[in-house]
Amino acid sequence: MKIFQSIIFGAFIGFCATMLHNIYNPYGFIASLLLTYLSIKAIGQTFFYARYQLFAAISWLLVVVKAGSLGAGNEILIYGNTYGNLFLVGGLIALILGLVLKKSNFR
Repeated sequence: MKIFQSIIFGAFIGFCATMLHNIYNPYGFIASLLLTYLSIKAIGQTFFYARYQLFAAISWLLVVVKAGSLGAGNEILIYGNTYGNLFLVGGLIALILGLVLKKSNFR
């Protein structure tokens, strides 16, 4: 059950970050990167094991890649502009940092 919760939560984070990255530039972009990093860390602290973070990160990545590609009606949510490209690269870096950095300084 925790696997499904982490997948759903990761997809929700990806959707929210995708919608937020292009609103009120550059504040929405910064907020989307912070949302991505902090929520991956929160998943790690909630579910304790790194595999749930990995499932959430993969579902985040799938949502963002799908939002960056053309849909059936030629709609696209992540444009190829400066903030869109920075969001793709910065979001991936935020995911990797959220996965790699240790959970707490007190352990």
